[in-house]
Amino acid sequence: MKKRFGLVLGIFMLILLCIPSTRAFAAGYAEDLDSGTSVNELSTYVINTGSDAEFNKIKTYKVYVPGDTKEVILPITFDQKGLFICSAQLSEEYESVYGDFKIYADEACTSEIRYDSYNSEAKILKKGTYYLKFSVNDYASDTAPDSYIFAFASQFLNGTDRILKDKAWVCSGNTDTQKPIYYKLTVPKTGSITVNVESQYSSYVTLLSSSKKALSDKTYSSLANSNVCFAVNKGTYYLKVESSAELFRVKYTFKAISDGSGTSKAKAKKLTAGKSLAGIVTATDKTGKVDWYKVTLTKSQAVKITFTGSVSSGKIKLDFYGGGISGSITETLDTVDEDASFAAETLTSTKLPKGTYYIKITKGTKNTSGFYNIKLNK
Repeated sequence: MKKRFGLVLGIFMLILLCIPSTRAFAAGYAEDLDSGTSVNELSTYVINTGSDAEFNKIKTYKVYVPGDTKEVILPITFDQKGLFICSAQLSEEYESVYGDFKIYADEACTSEIRYDSYNSEAKILKKGTYYLKFSVNDYASDTAPDSYIFAFASQFLNGTDRILKDKAWVCSGNTDTQKPIYYKLTVPKTGSITVNVESQYSSYVTLLSSSKKALSDKTYSSLANSNVCFAVNKGTYYLKVESSAELFRVKYTFKAISDGSGTSKAKAKKLTAGKSLAGIVTATDKTGKVDWYKVTLTKSQAVKITFTGSVSSGKIKLDFYGGGISGSITETLDTVDEDASFAAETLTSTKLPKGTYYIKITKGTKNTSGFYNIKLNK
Protein backbone atom coordinates (compact mmCIF):
# COMPACT_ATOMS: atom_id res chain seq x y z
CA MET A 1 0.00 0.00 0.00
CA LYS A 2 2.88 2.38 0.67
CA LYS A 3 4.21 1.69 -2.80
CA ARG A 4 0.85 2.73 -4.19
CA PHE A 5 1.01 6.03 -2.29
CA GLY A 6 4.60 6.59 -3.40
CA LEU A 7 3.71 6.14 -7.04
CA VAL A 8 0.81 8.57 -6.86
CA LEU A 9 2.87 11.08 -4.90
CA GLY A 10 5.80 10.90 -7.31
CA ILE A 11 3.55 11.62 -10.29
CA PHE A 12 1.90 14.46 -8.38
CA MET A 13 5.22 16.08 -7.48
CA LEU A 14 6.46 16.02 -11.05
CA ILE A 15 3.27 17.62 -12.34
CA LEU A 16 2.71 20.08 -9.51
CA LEU A 17 6.11 21.71 -9.60
CA CYS A 18 5.75 22.36 -13.32
CA ILE A 19 2.46 24.23 -12.92
CA PRO A 20 2.83 27.99 -12.44
CA SER A 21 0.64 29.66 -9.88
CA THR A 22 -2.48 31.25 -11.37
CA ARG A 23 -3.06 33.52 -8.38
CA ALA A 24 -1.15 36.21 -6.53
CA PHE A 25 -0.10 34.78 -3.17
CA ALA A 26 1.22 36.44 -0.10
CA ALA A 27 4.45 34.82 0.95
CA GLY A 28 4.11 32.36 3.81
CA TYR A 29 0.86 30.82 2.68
CA ALA A 30 -0.19 27.68 0.92
CA GLU A 31 -2.25 27.18 -2.20
CA ASP A 32 -4.96 24.55 -1.90
CA LEU A 33 -4.86 22.74 -5.23
CA ASP A 34 -8.43 21.46 -4.83
CA SER A 35 -10.05 24.88 -4.41
CA GLY A 36 -7.38 27.14 -5.88
CA THR A 37 -7.53 29.36 -2.79
CA SER A 38 -4.78 30.57 -0.47
CA VAL A 39 -4.86 29.21 3.08
CA ASN A 40 -2.89 29.62 6.27
CA GLU A 41 -3.91 26.26 7.74
CA LEU A 42 -3.49 22.86 6.10
CA SER A 43 -5.74 19.82 6.03
CA THR A 44 -5.25 16.27 4.80
CA TYR A 45 -7.23 13.54 3.08
CA VAL A 46 -8.55 11.09 5.67
CA ILE A 47 -8.77 7.49 4.48
CA ASN A 48 -12.03 5.97 5.70
CA THR A 49 -12.80 2.74 3.88
CA GLY A 50 -9.34 1.69 2.72
CA SER A 51 -10.57 0.67 -0.73
CA ASP A 52 -8.05 0.70 -3.59
CA ALA A 53 -9.71 3.76 -5.12
CA GLU A 54 -9.76 5.76 -1.89
CA PHE A 55 -6.25 4.82 -0.84
CA ASN A 56 -4.90 6.60 -3.91
CA LYS A 57 -6.48 9.91 -2.88
CA ILE A 58 -4.27 12.62 -1.41
CA LYS A 59 -4.58 16.26 -0.37
CA THR A 60 -2.24 18.56 -2.32
CA TYR A 61 -0.78 22.03 -1.78
CA LYS A 62 1.82 24.42 -3.03
CA VAL A 63 3.53 25.94 -0.01
CA TYR A 64 5.15 29.37 -0.38
CA VAL A 65 8.11 30.05 1.93
CA PRO A 66 9.05 33.77 2.26
CA GLY A 67 12.40 34.62 0.71
CA ASP A 68 13.39 36.86 3.61
CA THR A 69 12.63 34.57 6.58
CA LYS A 70 13.14 31.33 4.63
CA GLU A 71 10.58 29.45 6.69
CA VAL A 72 6.84 29.16 7.18
CA ILE A 73 4.87 27.32 9.88
CA LEU A 74 1.38 26.09 9.05
CA PRO A 75 -0.99 24.37 11.49
CA ILE A 76 -2.90 21.17 10.79
CA THR A 77 -5.53 19.54 13.04
CA PHE A 78 -6.20 15.81 13.46
CA ASP A 79 -9.46 14.49 14.94
CA GLN A 80 -7.90 11.24 16.14
CA LYS A 81 -4.60 9.44 16.45
CA GLY A 82 -3.18 7.73 13.40
CA LEU A 83 -0.54 7.62 10.71
CA PHE A 84 0.17 10.83 8.78
CA ILE A 85 1.63 9.91 5.39
CA CYS A 86 3.06 12.99 3.72
CA SER A 87 5.87 14.33 1.61
CA ALA A 88 7.30 17.78 0.93
CA GLN A 89 9.53 18.53 -2.04
CA LEU A 90 11.23 21.80 -2.85
CA SER A 91 11.04 22.98 -6.44
CA GLU A 92 14.17 22.09 -8.39
CA GLU A 93 14.29 25.54 -10.04
CA TYR A 94 16.44 26.86 -7.18
CA GLU A 95 20.16 26.15 -7.40
CA SER A 96 22.12 25.17 -4.30
CA VAL A 97 19.03 25.41 -2.11
CA TYR A 98 18.25 22.79 0.53
CA GLY A 99 14.65 22.30 1.66
CA ASP A 100 13.67 20.96 5.07
CA PHE A 101 10.34 19.76 6.46
CA LYS A 102 9.52 19.03 10.13
CA ILE A 103 6.45 18.38 12.28
CA TYR A 104 5.92 19.75 15.78
CA ALA A 105 3.36 19.22 18.54
CA ASP A 106 3.49 22.84 19.69
CA GLU A 107 3.19 26.23 18.02
CA ALA A 108 6.62 27.31 19.29
CA CYS A 109 8.09 24.36 17.40
CA THR A 110 10.06 22.98 20.35
CA SER A 111 8.49 19.51 20.53
CA GLU A 112 9.38 17.73 17.30
CA ILE A 113 7.40 14.72 16.06
CA ARG A 114 9.58 12.06 14.45
CA TYR A 115 9.09 12.15 10.69
CA ASP A 116 10.36 9.15 8.75
CA SER A 117 11.29 10.69 5.40
CA TYR A 118 12.14 7.27 3.91
CA ASN A 119 8.60 5.94 4.50
CA SER A 120 7.02 9.43 4.30
CA GLU A 121 5.18 9.01 7.59
CA ALA A 122 4.75 10.40 11.08
CA LYS A 123 2.89 8.85 14.01
CA ILE A 124 0.24 11.14 15.48
CA LEU A 125 -0.29 9.73 18.97
CA LYS A 126 -3.28 11.84 19.96
CA LYS A 127 -5.77 14.20 18.39
CA GLY A 128 -5.04 17.91 18.33
CA THR A 129 -3.35 20.67 16.35
CA TYR A 130 0.18 20.15 15.05
CA TYR A 131 2.53 22.46 13.16
CA LEU A 132 4.31 21.83 9.87
CA LYS A 133 7.51 23.78 9.35
CA PHE A 134 8.84 24.30 5.83
CA SER A 135 12.28 25.94 5.63
CA VAL A 136 15.14 26.46 3.18
CA ASN A 137 18.86 27.05 3.28
CA ASP A 138 20.04 29.02 0.26
CA TYR A 139 23.79 28.63 -0.26
CA ALA A 140 24.07 30.24 -3.68
CA SER A 141 21.92 33.30 -4.11
CA ASP A 142 22.87 36.71 -2.73
CA THR A 143 19.38 37.89 -3.56
CA ALA A 144 16.67 35.52 -2.41
CA PRO A 145 13.46 35.16 -4.47
CA ASP A 146 10.20 36.54 -3.11
CA SER A 147 9.28 33.00 -2.11
CA TYR A 148 10.42 29.41 -2.42
CA ILE A 149 7.87 26.79 -3.44
CA PHE A 150 7.31 23.36 -1.92
CA ALA A 151 4.97 20.72 -3.28
CA PHE A 152 3.17 19.01 -0.39
CA ALA A 153 0.88 15.95 -0.49
CA SER A 154 -0.61 13.92 2.33
CA GLN A 155 -3.21 11.48 3.59
CA PHE A 156 -4.15 10.31 7.09
CA LEU A 157 -5.01 6.83 8.35
CA ASN A 158 -7.07 6.47 11.49
CA GLY A 159 -5.29 4.55 14.26
CA THR A 160 -8.24 4.13 16.63
CA ASP A 161 -10.56 1.17 17.15
CA ARG A 162 -13.02 0.90 14.28
CA ILE A 163 -16.39 -0.48 13.13
CA LEU A 164 -16.36 -2.99 10.28
CA LYS A 165 -19.09 -3.47 7.69
CA ASP A 166 -19.55 -6.61 5.62
CA LYS A 167 -17.25 -6.72 2.56
CA ALA A 168 -15.86 -3.20 3.21
CA TRP A 169 -12.14 -2.55 3.70
CA VAL A 170 -10.98 -0.45 6.63
CA CYS A 171 -7.43 0.89 6.53
CA SER A 172 -5.60 1.59 9.78
CA GLY A 173 -2.49 3.54 10.69
CA ASN A 174 -0.94 1.65 13.58
CA THR A 175 0.77 4.09 15.95
CA ASP A 176 1.91 1.40 18.41
CA THR A 177 2.78 -2.03 17.04
CA GLN A 178 2.87 -3.40 20.60
CA LYS A 179 -0.86 -2.77 21.01
CA PRO A 180 -3.80 -4.27 19.09
CA ILE A 181 -6.56 -2.48 17.21
CA TYR A 182 -10.12 -3.66 17.86
CA TYR A 183 -12.74 -3.87 15.10
CA LYS A 184 -16.40 -4.13 16.03
CA LEU A 185 -18.82 -6.04 13.79
CA THR A 186 -22.41 -7.25 13.96
CA VAL A 187 -23.68 -10.33 12.14
CA PRO A 188 -27.41 -10.70 11.34
CA LYS A 189 -27.67 -14.49 11.66
CA THR A 190 -25.65 -17.65 12.15
CA GLY A 191 -22.85 -17.99 9.62
CA SER A 192 -19.17 -17.64 8.87
CA ILE A 193 -16.97 -14.56 8.84
CA THR A 194 -13.88 -14.73 6.65
CA VAL A 195 -11.40 -12.08 7.71
CA ASN A 196 -8.78 -10.76 5.32
CA VAL A 197 -5.79 -8.79 6.63
CA GLU A 198 -3.54 -7.09 4.09
CA SER A 199 -0.26 -6.06 5.66
CA GLN A 200 3.40 -5.69 4.86
CA TYR A 201 4.04 -8.22 7.61
CA SER A 202 2.15 -11.15 9.08
CA SER A 203 -0.55 -10.46 11.65
CA TYR A 204 -2.59 -12.17 14.36
CA VAL A 205 -6.40 -12.14 14.62
CA THR A 206 -8.50 -13.13 17.64
CA LEU A 207 -12.30 -13.33 17.68
CA LEU A 208 -13.80 -11.70 20.79
CA SER A 209 -17.28 -11.55 22.27
CA SER A 210 -19.22 -8.30 22.68
CA SER A 211 -17.55 -7.97 26.09
CA LYS A 212 -14.13 -8.58 24.46
CA LYS A 213 -13.71 -12.09 25.87
CA ALA A 214 -11.61 -14.34 23.63
CA LEU A 215 -13.71 -16.83 21.63
CA SER A 216 -10.86 -18.14 19.47
CA ASP A 217 -7.18 -18.86 19.60
CA LYS A 218 -4.74 -16.15 18.55
CA THR A 219 -4.82 -16.92 14.84
CA TYR A 220 -1.93 -16.35 12.44
CA SER A 221 -2.57 -14.44 9.22
CA SER A 222 0.35 -14.92 6.84
CA LEU A 223 1.43 -12.95 3.81
CA ALA A 224 0.83 -16.00 1.61
CA ASN A 225 -2.68 -16.62 2.96
CA SER A 226 -4.22 -13.67 4.74
CA ASN A 227 -7.68 -15.25 5.20
CA VAL A 228 -8.87 -16.21 8.68
CA CYS A 229 -12.24 -17.90 9.17
CA PHE A 230 -14.55 -18.06 12.20
CA ALA A 231 -18.15 -19.22 12.65
CA VAL A 232 -20.56 -17.28 14.84
CA ASN A 233 -24.17 -17.00 15.90
CA LYS A 234 -26.17 -13.81 15.42
CA GLY A 235 -24.73 -11.02 17.52
CA THR A 236 -21.99 -8.44 18.06
CA TYR A 237 -18.30 -9.35 18.10
CA TYR A 238 -14.83 -7.82 17.99
CA LEU A 239 -11.78 -8.72 15.98
CA LYS A 240 -8.53 -8.12 17.81
CA VAL A 241 -5.81 -7.49 15.22
CA GLU A 242 -2.14 -7.44 16.22
CA SER A 243 0.42 -6.51 13.60
CA SER A 244 4.02 -5.37 13.50
CA ALA A 245 3.12 -3.34 10.42
CA GLU A 246 2.33 0.34 10.79
CA LEU A 247 -0.09 0.25 7.89
CA PHE A 248 -2.63 -2.47 7.15
CA ARG A 249 -6.22 -2.94 6.09
CA VAL A 250 -8.92 -5.33 7.28
CA LYS A 251 -12.11 -6.69 5.72
CA TYR A 252 -14.55 -9.42 6.63
CA THR A 253 -17.08 -11.26 4.49
CA PHE A 254 -20.18 -12.80 6.05
CA LYS A 255 -21.92 -15.90 4.73
CA ALA A 256 -25.15 -17.22 6.29
CA ILE A 257 -25.07 -20.95 6.96
CA SER A 258 -27.95 -23.22 7.96
CA ASP A 259 -26.84 -26.34 9.82
CA GLY A 260 -28.23 -29.47 8.15
CA SER A 261 -27.15 -31.96 10.81
CA GLY A 262 -29.13 -33.96 13.32
CA THR A 263 -28.90 -32.95 16.97
CA SER A 264 -28.64 -36.51 18.31
CA LYS A 265 -27.76 -39.99 17.07
CA ALA A 266 -31.44 -40.89 17.02
CA LYS A 267 -32.11 -37.84 14.86
CA ALA A 268 -29.05 -38.25 12.61
CA LYS A 269 -29.50 -36.63 9.21
CA LYS A 270 -29.44 -39.16 6.41
CA LEU A 271 -26.86 -38.50 3.72
CA THR A 272 -28.23 -38.98 0.22
CA ALA A 273 -25.73 -39.86 -2.50
CA GLY A 274 -24.61 -36.81 -4.48
CA LYS A 275 -26.27 -34.26 -2.17
CA SER A 276 -24.09 -31.91 -0.12
CA LEU A 277 -25.13 -30.73 3.34
CA ALA A 278 -23.69 -27.75 5.20
CA GLY A 279 -22.73 -27.77 8.86
CA ILE A 280 -21.38 -25.18 11.24
CA VAL A 281 -19.53 -25.16 14.55
CA THR A 282 -19.82 -21.72 16.12
CA ALA A 283 -17.48 -20.03 18.55
CA THR A 284 -20.11 -20.06 21.30
CA ASP A 285 -21.22 -23.69 20.86
CA LYS A 286 -20.56 -25.94 23.84
CA THR A 287 -17.72 -28.42 23.42
CA GLY A 288 -20.22 -31.23 23.98
CA LYS A 289 -22.31 -30.29 20.93
CA VAL A 290 -22.39 -33.03 18.26
CA ASP A 291 -23.58 -32.94 14.65
CA TRP A 292 -24.95 -36.32 13.54
CA TYR A 293 -25.29 -37.87 10.10
CA LYS A 294 -25.95 -41.42 8.94
CA VAL A 295 -25.26 -43.50 5.85
CA THR A 296 -27.56 -46.42 5.09
CA LEU A 297 -26.31 -49.12 2.70
CA THR A 298 -28.77 -51.62 1.27
CA LYS A 299 -25.91 -53.67 -0.17
CA SER A 300 -22.14 -53.94 0.02
CA GLN A 301 -20.60 -51.03 -1.88
CA ALA A 302 -17.79 -48.46 -2.04
CA VAL A 303 -18.31 -45.28 -0.06
CA LYS A 304 -16.49 -41.97 -0.32
CA ILE A 305 -17.24 -39.06 1.97
CA THR A 306 -16.47 -35.54 0.76
CA PHE A 307 -15.53 -33.49 3.82
CA THR A 308 -14.37 -29.91 3.16
CA GLY A 309 -14.49 -26.64 5.05
CA SER A 310 -12.64 -23.80 6.74
CA VAL A 311 -11.33 -23.59 10.29
CA SER A 312 -8.75 -21.14 11.65
CA SER A 313 -9.03 -21.80 15.39
CA GLY A 314 -8.95 -25.33 16.78
CA LYS A 315 -10.16 -28.39 14.84
CA ILE A 316 -13.46 -29.79 13.62
CA LYS A 317 -13.31 -33.56 14.15
CA LEU A 318 -15.20 -36.19 12.13
CA ASP A 319 -15.66 -39.80 13.25
CA PHE A 320 -17.13 -42.37 10.83
CA TYR A 321 -18.12 -45.69 12.35
CA GLY A 322 -20.53 -48.61 12.11
CA GLY A 323 -20.89 -52.37 12.50
CA GLY A 324 -19.15 -53.11 9.23
CA ILE A 325 -15.78 -51.67 10.24
CA SER A 326 -13.51 -52.12 13.22
CA GLY A 327 -13.18 -48.93 15.25
CA SER A 328 -13.73 -45.64 13.41
CA ILE A 329 -12.30 -43.47 10.67
CA THR A 330 -11.23 -40.05 11.95
CA GLU A 331 -10.59 -36.89 9.91
CA THR A 332 -10.14 -33.24 10.94
CA LEU A 333 -10.40 -29.74 9.46
CA ASP A 334 -8.06 -27.09 10.86
CA THR A 335 -7.18 -24.73 8.00
CA VAL A 336 -8.97 -22.47 5.53
CA ASP A 337 -10.32 -24.21 2.41
CA GLU A 338 -9.24 -27.64 3.61
CA ASP A 339 -10.23 -30.91 1.92
CA ALA A 340 -10.28 -33.91 4.27
CA SER A 341 -12.35 -36.20 2.05
CA PHE A 342 -11.82 -39.94 2.46
CA ALA A 343 -12.83 -43.38 1.22
CA ALA A 344 -14.45 -45.57 3.88
CA GLU A 345 -12.88 -49.03 3.60
CA THR A 346 -12.40 -52.11 5.73
CA LEU A 347 -9.06 -53.82 6.29
CA THR A 348 -9.90 -56.41 3.64
CA SER A 349 -12.16 -54.59 1.16
CA THR A 350 -12.73 -51.29 -0.59
CA LYS A 351 -16.43 -51.87 -0.09
CA LEU A 352 -18.41 -51.56 3.12
CA PRO A 353 -20.89 -54.24 4.17
CA LYS A 354 -24.62 -53.60 4.09
CA GLY A 355 -25.81 -51.67 7.15
CA THR A 356 -26.07 -48.28 8.85
CA TYR A 357 -23.04 -46.08 9.52
CA TYR A 358 -22.82 -42.90 11.55
CA ILE A 359 -20.83 -39.70 11.22
CA LYS A 360 -20.21 -37.73 14.39
CA ILE A 361 -18.79 -34.21 14.05
CA THR A 362 -17.50 -32.51 17.18
CA LYS A 363 -15.78 -29.37 18.34
CA GLY A 364 -12.11 -30.11 18.99
CA THR A 365 -11.54 -27.39 21.59
CA LYS A 366 -13.48 -24.69 23.38
CA ASN A 367 -12.12 -22.09 20.94
CA THR A 368 -12.89 -24.08 17.78
CA SER A 369 -15.18 -22.55 15.17
CA GLY A 370 -15.68 -23.03 11.46
CA PHE A 371 -17.93 -24.51 8.83
CA TYR A 372 -17.94 -27.64 6.68
CA ASN A 373 -19.68 -29.38 3.81
CA ILE A 374 -20.32 -33.11 3.77
CA LYS A 375 -21.48 -35.34 0.90
CA LEU A 376 -21.87 -39.04 0.27
CA ASN A 377 -20.47 -40.41 -2.98
CA LYS A 378 -21.23 -44.03 -3.83
